[in-house]
This record gives sequence, C-alpha cells and structure tokens, in this order.
Amino acid sequence: MLYARYATLFVITQVCLLFSFTGSAKTVQVKNDWENPDVIQINRLPARATSYSFDTPEQALTRDRNQSTIQSLNGQWKFHFAEKSQNRPMNFFRTDFDSQSWSTITVPANWELEGYGTPIYTNSVYPMFEDENDIVLPLITRDNPVGSYLTDFSVPEDWQDEQIILHFGGVTSAYYVWVNGQKVGYAQGSRLPSEFDITDYLVPGNNTLAVQVFRWSDGSYLEDQDHWRLSGIHREVMLMAQPKVALNDFFVQTHLSDNYQQGMIEINPKLSNPERQKLAGWTVKAALYDAMGKEIDDTRMQVNATKLTRVAYPQRDNFAFGLMKTKVDKPALWTSETPNLYTLVLSLHNKQGELVETRSTRVGFRDVKFGPEGELLINGQSVEIIGVNRHDHDAKKGKALDREDLRQDVIMLKQFNFNSVRTSHYPNDPYFYELADEYGLYIMDEANIESHGVGGLLANLPQWNYSMSQRAMRMLERDKNHPSIISWSMGNESGTGPNFAAIAGWLKDKDPTRFVHYEGAQGDPTHPQYVGLSERYPTDEEKSQYYTPLANPTDPKFVDVISRMYPTLDELKGLADSPHIERPILMCEYAHAMGNSLGNLAEYWEMVRARPNLIGGYIWDWIDQGIETQNDQGETYLAYGGDFGDTPNASNFCLNGVMDSYRQPNPHAWEAKYVFQPAEFTLVEPAKGKVSVLNRFFFNNLANYDISWSLSEDGKRIEQGLIQPGDVAPGAHKSLEIPYQKPSIKPGATYWLKVSLLLRDDTLWAAKGHELAKAQFSLPFSRPAEEAPISARALQVDDTAAKLTIAADTVSVTFNKTTGYLDSLISDELKILHEPLKHNFWRPQTDNDRIGWKTLENKKVWFEATQHLALGSFDYRQTDTGVIVNTRHTNGASVKVDTQYHIDAAGNVTVQVALDADKDLPDLLRVGMSTAVSGTLERMAYYGKGPHENYIDRNQGAETDVYQGVVSDFVHSYARPQENGNRTGVKWLTLSDYAQHSFTVKGKQDLSISVWPWSAENLQEANHPYDLVERGIFTVNIDLIQAGVGGIDSWSPNAAPIKKYQLPSGQYQYQFTLAVGKH
Repeated sequence: MLYARYATLFVITQVCLLFSFTGSAKTVQVKNDWENPDVIQINRLPARATSYSFDTPEQALTRDRNQSTIQSLNGQWKFHFAEKSQNRPMNFFRTDFDSQSWSTITVPANWELEGYGTPIYTNSVYPMFEDENDIVLPLITRDNPVGSYLTDFSVPEDWQDEQIILHFGGVTSAYYVWVNGQKVGYAQGSRLPSEFDITDYLVPGNNTLAVQVFRWSDGSYLEDQDHWRLSGIHREVMLMAQPKVALNDFFVQTHLSDNYQQGMIEINPKLSNPERQKLAGWTVKAALYDAMGKEIDDTRMQVNATKLTRVAYPQRDNFAFGLMKTKVDKPALWTSETPNLYTLVLSLHNKQGELVETRSTRVGFRDVKFGPEGELLINGQSVEIIGVNRHDHDAKKGKALDREDLRQDVIMLKQFNFNSVRTSHYPNDPYFYELADEYGLYIMDEANIESHGVGGLLANLPQWNYSMSQRAMRMLERDKNHPSIISWSMGNESGTGPNFAAIAGWLKDKDPTRFVHYEGAQGDPTHPQYVGLSERYPTDEEKSQYYTPLANPTDPKFVDVISRMYPTLDELKGLADSPHIERPILMCEYAHAMGNSLGNLAEYWEMVRARPNLIGGYIWDWIDQGIETQNDQGETYLAYGGDFGDTPNASNFCLNGVMDSYRQPNPHAWEAKYVFQPAEFTLVEPAKGKVSVLNRFFFNNLANYDISWSLSEDGKRIEQGLIQPGDVAPGAHKSLEIPYQKPSIKPGATYWLKVSLLLRDDTLWAAKGHELAKAQFSLPFSRPAEEAPISARALQVDDTAAKLTIAADTVSVTFNKTTGYLDSLISDELKILHEPLKHNFWRPQTDNDRIGWKTLENKKVWFEATQHLALGSFDYRQTDTGVIVNTRHTNGASVKVDTQYHIDAAGNVTVQVALDADKDLPDLLRVGMSTAVSGTLERMAYYGKGPHENYIDRNQGAETDVYQGVVSDFVHSYARPQENGNRTGVKWLTLSDYAQHSFTVKGKQDLSISVWPWSAENLQEANHPYDLVERGIFTVNIDLIQAGVGGIDSWSPNAAPIKKYQLPSGQYQYQFTLAVGKH
C-alpha cells in the first residue's frame, strides 16, 4: 500500500543513517539463527513443484492426492505459549518430556486466534520493536513470543522402505523441528513450504514430532506487508512417502506455433536418489491425457535416468530445455475463459522395467507475450487484466484458510467477472493455483518480499541478497507448472537495487515463458530524462505526499512492465501517452476499496479499453480483513487495528475489500461486476426493439450464451423472453431485435427494458442462467400524468407566536416559527415526524472523506451550516389550492436557502428548495433535507436504483426497479460505521407500518434517498457497529444529490471523488412532495 508516503520516506532516511552508524561504530553480534539473514534454513530440502507419489498411473491420472502416499498430521496438537523467547521450554522435544499440563491447539491455525498472544494489524511500521525509530538490523528488540508444539504419529507399515518427507505448508515466522528427540532442522519464510527428510529419525510404532515457532525473525524484515501479523503453523502439515529413488521434481513448459495449431510440451524431470543407487537401465516415461482421460496419440515420451543425473553443463552457452518433449497437434488452448487442461502422467521404472512410482500434473497450452503496441497477448489475443489483489484472510481463522475457503474465493472471483489475481504479497497455498488452473484465472505470483518499514535499504545490502533471492527462487520452483501463472512478481514496496536486479535475472533465465513484474523498480538513471529522488520527494512533508507516478519516463530494464500504484485518471493517461514508455503499463494496485468506496471505476476502464498499452490492473483488495471477536458486553463484531490493544496499528486500514470479512459482497462488488462484464449493450432503435451487443470476451463467442430480456412498467414485469444471440466473435458488435410489444401507455408511467447475458450451461463456478452482463434502458414511451383534482375543502390554520399549524381532516402540519422548519406531521393520530425537516449539506464521513479528503477539516463550513442555519424570514399565505409557507435560511452572507412549502387540502406537502451558495465556498457533500420519522414505519419500498447501496459515481451496476423490505434491509453495516445505504435515481419512497399508516416522498426529479435506524451524529462518531444506537425512530435523508464516494486512494487528496462527481458550491433547485395517510 502507498499509505503515508512521506512518513515512509522519513523512516527510510532515519534507518539508513542508523544502519550506517551501527555498521561502522558498533558490531551487532548475531547469536540466534532467527536473527541471522545468512541462516534461513538448516537441512531443508530444495524447493520443488507440488506433486504427489502414486502407486499406479491410474491413480495418478485422477490427481486425487488422497490416493497418493501422504498422511495428514493436521488436528489437535499439544501446545505451550511463551510471551518471551527466553521463557520458552528448552527440552520439550525429548521423548521423555511430560506434556500433560499443556493445552491443545488446532493445527493449522494462528495461535492469536486460538487465545494466545495479540493479533497485530499494521500497514508498514515494523511491529518487532518497542520504538519504530530504533531499528537495529537484523535483531528483534521486542518480546518475541514462542509457540511450542507436540504431536505423535505412526508411519504406515508399507512405508518402511520409503523415503519419508515431513512437509510444512506455511509457518510464521521461524521454527525448529525435532523428531523423536533429535533435531531435524530449521526454516523460515512463512508463505512457502519447507520439507525435511525424516527417514533416518523414525522408529517403528509411535513417533514424536516437536516444533518450536518464533513469532519474529530476521525474515520478518522481509514480511512487512499490510495485513494482520499472525503466527504459528497456519498451513497443512503432512508426511509424504516416496521411493528411495523418486521423481522428485519436474518442470513442464508448453510452446505454440505462430498459428497456434501446433503445440510442443517439454519436460525436465529431476530424480532424488539419497542413497546414490546405480540407475543404469532406469527410465522415466511420460504420457499426456486429455480432459476426458484419453491418452493423446503419439505423445509418449521416455528418457534414460542416467541422462537426468548426468546433465553436462557446457563451458559456454547452456543446454537446451526439454530432456523430454513431444508435439501435440491442434491442442485445446488454455485461457481464463477456456481453461482447457491436459494431465501429464510421469512414471519411473527400474532396470527390470517395473513401475517404481508415478506422478501427475495439469498442463495447459498457452503463451504469454507483448504486442507491438504494448498489448498483453495470451495465445496471440490481446487481453486485459481484470484483477484484484488478494490476501489470505478469514474472519474467524485468520491466515489458516482451508480448501473450501479457497474454492469459494475462486468461485466468487469468477462470478464477479474478475479474470486475474495478484497474490499480494506472498505465494498462496498450492491448492489456490490448482483452482486457478481449473476454473480459469490469470495469476501474478508474488514473492514474499516486502521491507516497507525500511524502504529499499535491504534491496541494496549484499548480506540480504541470499534471503531475498531464495524467496523468489523457491516460489518459482514450487509453482512453475501452473498454466494460470502468467507473471512472476518479485515482491512489494521494498525499493529497488541490485538484489532485485539479480532476482529478475534469475527468474528470466529460469523461466522465459512469463513476464517479470515489480512495482518498486521505478526510474532508470541511464535515461536522459530521469528524475532524481530529491526532485520527486520534496523536503516539505506536505508537498511530498503528492508524489506522481509520472515522475520518471521509464523504469529499469530488468522489469517487463511499467507498474504503478493508484494513478489518477490524468496520470494514467499521461503514462499511456508518454513517448518514452514502450512497455505495457499495469496498475498493480488501484481503486482502493476502503469502506464505502470504489467510485469512478467505470472511468478507469473507459481509459483502459481505449489504449492498448494499458493492460489493466488489480483492485486493492479482495476481502475486508476484519477479525471476529466480542466486546466486553458479549457483542460480536469485526475487529481492526488497535481493537486488541495491538501496537503499532493502522486502525481500519485493513478494511479494503470488494468482499466483506465473511466473504459476502460489499455493495461496491456489484459495481465491479458490472464494469467488468463481458458484454456491452446499447439501445439503438427503441420502437423496433433493436439493441446492439459488443462481445467483450477475449476468446469466447456469444453464440454459446443466452440473452434474456424483460419489459417493465413502473417496476412491474409485463413481458419477458429469451433469445440466442448467434455468432458474435470476441470484440465484434451485432444488432439484435428484442421481440417485445409496445405496451399500452399509462399516464405518468415509466417503462424499462432490461437485457442480460446468461450462462447457457452449468460451469464449475456458476449454474445455468447465471447473469454475466446486463443493461437497462429507459424507453421513450410516456403520457403526461393526470393531474389529481384539487379539493375545494378549506384548510384550518392556527397561527400563534411560536407555531403555524395547518390541518386537513386527519392530517396536521406544524411549522416552528423560531427555526422556520417543518416541525410536526401527524396523520390519523400517528406522529409521523419526530425531528424537524431540516436542510442538510453534510454526511457522516466515509473512510475516504475522513482520511484523505479530510472533509471535516476542509469543508467544515457545510457541517456548521447544517447545524446552524439561521432563519432570515418566515411568511405564509392561503390560496385557492392550499397554504403556501415561505422561509429563508442563511449562513452569513455566503449561503442562502429559500424554501417554499405548499400544503394542499389533502395534507400533502410539496417542498421547493433553492440553494444559493457563494461559489468560493468548498464543495458540498450533499444537497438535501433530513428528518426522522416514527419507528413504527419500518416497512420500506422505493422506486429507484438498487437493490444494493449506490452513489452517483458507483451506480452503473444498479437497476431501476421497485424494491421492498424493512429499513434494516437497506442499510449496510460497514465494520467501521460511516455514510451508507444511499439509493440514487429514486422516484418515490414509502415507509409504512402494519396498521397501514404511510409516509411517502415523491420527487419532481429523481432523488437520492437513505433511511437509517441511527442518527447521522451517531454514524459520524461510532467506531464499531456496537456503538450505533437504534433510536426507535428512522432518519430519512431526502437529497437532490450527494457527492460521489471516490475511488482512487484513501489517504491523499486523491481520495476525493473525481471532479464530475463533486458538488461545487453554487445554485441548486429541487422539489419533492410528502404525502401521509392510511391505506
């Protein structure tokens, strides 16, 4: 994250000075493995591709690892927790140790969520120190909690002659391993597996496994990501058996001919042979199978084992990749839209020809290139990255996600039209990549490297090269065979320097089939227009936050794309149009979705789709990172930074998700789905039902989908149908005729045509009929509304010094002559209004308002105007059609609001408002009025955009319809309370009770409406939902318009909505009618 840019720079400066001083004047004696970047493992096996050993090819072909030789060690383990490392148990690994007094803990889990220690949420400030300005590399100067684990296991009898490997999927942060009292090894690097050969440590029968985990280590300096800092064994633990000579690893690459009609599969297998057996006569064989399990003709491959173990590396050049290879005619190609997969089965045979073991992996034929205009090409077709950054997170389990959690993420990603994920900022569980292969997602696989707290210091220190490089190299080695991975990302927000140049060189040479990414590599000092650091970061702290992504014309050559975070629309255009940039441009983070946000997403994508060198981007981020907990009163809520007493913390900066913490869509998720939808509809000839469709798929033809349509009258469906679009190739337009009949037009009615693109068949991620894309069109069919007859009944007027009351049968309307506001509205003896109908120019701050836009500081005049408008004049008169009340309110000479109320004989109140504000005043937050109504009126219906919350810069995915429910259905509970629940394009709103009392608001023009069970003041001040107090009455906001919510970032002035969605001070007029009654 780019939060508090100038603060980060200050820390970097301080740290650089400190390190220089300690390095020259004070030698730090490193005594512990966990404080030594030269010791990142002891006895850990080399990284390898994820695969499992099977006994038969038939088992391998299923890819069901439960049929392989693995044994899970997940479950309940004995556990001891020490707040300080010096208090950890020292001999617990001994076989005679008595652990009866220890508690138990679930593995995998984060111990902080099991009741031990404190979860810490921080963005960029290192949490391993009492004083963030007293960083002494590579030491841990804060108390270092330690978790000690014990479990027992037995090895199956048929594994006695096998090599037994102990596999840890992920442990934070550093840990030692003992088996049967003997020290096996040590590892760190919390987001990649570590494996140990424990064959020689095992005994027949019961075996004891001991693990001691340190919360912080020198590795924590490279894991300074913006997320919860949680500890322990958080991914699976298992035993893996394989023969003493085994197919330990293999690298599979596919290549395609220029016309994509011929494929080549190339394989480099690696054998493990710890006992150094003679392998003369041994062979490795391979065969390729299609999706139906049928072997592909002429694809069998074979290589002698000795050729694998005696690879000759020449003095010059290098040997060509592909010790095994074969051609495939007209392969089914893999893309995110068409994730066609083959299964490769490899088998090892001894010199007698007997099968020793077999393994398998999924294979996808696809290539990744860049076009002449900077386009991203997948299999020769220009593709845009419709992506999101994704952290591992679950509200209850923290980082310990299970397979179903991962599957649900992938399903939701597909359902909401995403096609790519950046694994921010570390490698994910291997199963996530399997799902991406199978369901179809492009993956940017990111190394677990972020040194945000010290900027680029570590990238420039040789002593950190080993630790940094190993993280990237081991990531590639594990994940190299997944077709879903199109890019290796070297990490995040760690500056740049020779360590990253070295990593990039290794990645490119090892795997030239994917592009290398790293956003921190900005600015090429060899370029004639290079902008130096001092010019980009002024010493003035206030100005330095305005760092622009346009600061440099190009980037170091060791990265393949120009990557930027959170550019404004103007900056993005400047990048795309720059004559110096020849590489593709990617927004690796953009559209910061914190709280009520993600405005102007459509504007970003208008620009991306118009410029081929803009290859898309990754929204920040996928899921809110709230942790479920309880307050002192036992109320469940979602905690954020500081709620556990954690220091340092970054408050609610962890709540940036498209989805909420429970993996349910936030309101802005629906906007993302709409903006990213794979078809665009345009109404061409309404009278003839002609609609044009643009196929935005990159590979799929619309002939394989259905289009549904419906015609509605004031929200009521009057006709609907289903058509087939026929042949519409990717990128092509086609005119379609919707066979609706022009309805008999009712006076005052509005008519809407909706069209949707639907799945014709079931998929892995959605059922038949799932809506992929949609559009709604207002049809130009109308007749003027019939004027209601004017009653001749006289209104009763009671004018006193304090009040003016107008009565009409069962309705009475009262104005307070001191304030000038409509103070009371009573219908059939029910008190409708419980607060005056007052002018309102303010909203409870969104996160963007509060942090970046700073509305309370910069627009306080409108907060004060809402609270303190002064009555300038009040008068009324009776007419033939009712009573007219005129008021004028002012806020000094700069704000004037004229309001006219017309009360007719039925008691309806028509309100006309004219705001005249000095143009030199700050922008407004809203233009409208607010009141509170009886809490019995909990039934809510409205005709406007929905069903979800929407704002003027985030309402394209909302549909105009009639929506009904209760008030609580139409608010959104953000984990940190803020402005919420707005609906735009509202024609009318009705609140009613079960006794048939009703309160209706009807606009002369479309309105924005929201209804809350809380006060605006309560929303403004609340930190958590449990701070919100339901008053027994409902706040009703009636607005002409409300400012957009913004969607660029949340911490700088760019948090404001873009200009077209701001409300400049000036003149505004609007009108609405209040009607009450009993129906």
